Amino acid sequence: MTPRDRFRTTAPRTLRDPEALRARLEAVHGEPAVRPLNEWVEKLRTRLGDGESVPWFDPASGGVGARSLFLLEAPGQKAMGAEAELRRTGSGIISVDNDDPTARNCWMLRDEAGLPYAESLHWNIVPWYLGTADRIAAPGQSDIQRAAPFLHEVISMLPALKVVVPMGRKAQAGWAAYQATYAPKVHTLPTWHPSPRVFASRPAARQEILDVLRTAERILGGGAVSGD
Repeated sequence: MTPRDRFRTTAPRTLRDPEALRARLEAVHGEPAVRPLNEWVEKLRTRLGDGESVPWFDPASGGVGARSLFLLEAPGQKAMGAEAELRRTGSGIISVDNDDPTARNCWMLRDEAGLPYAESLHWNIVPWYLGTADRIAAPGQSDIQRAAPFLHEVISMLPALKVVVPMGRKAQAGWAAYQATYAPKVHTLPTWHPSPRVFASRPAARQEILDVLRTAERILGGGAVSGD
């Protein structure tokens, strides 16, 4: 059994269980796969120096060995932990196991697509929380531009990366700007943001996301992809 086997989950929203959350937080600095990433998070919090909150990378994920990266817009309230001023309702970790509906959708879709969480990483174009204690805010162009160098620092720590899935228009815009500057040699598979609001307004979105994740699974498995 590998250290991360103890984090395997059989259902979404695992981190609403206090014991599961405690074990995950205790591994933030101890799990070798995410230690370099979370050391970087600590330094970024200091560098920002203006009260912005950056959650931890999930010890259950692939960490620096990840072959796929799922990029959303910015951390939600359920990723904000006790260290985040005025925002103490969440886990403090970016995780598909968080107790919120978007994380639940990610968990379910990944499960259906057969994508192992232990081989991938979830992060955001803007790594800090945007908004107030009561209401989240979407990233603007200035936020995306300010965050671009930090995304590059994360990508530079992922030598095995093969697939990037930017989810939602903001994430796609941020990733496109990153590609234009740094030209990473990865497959890019853009798709919808997996929020309940998107699913409610666009009934086909869920299936379209699932199709993209199945394509990612084929790429990682060495299968041919249309256009290659």
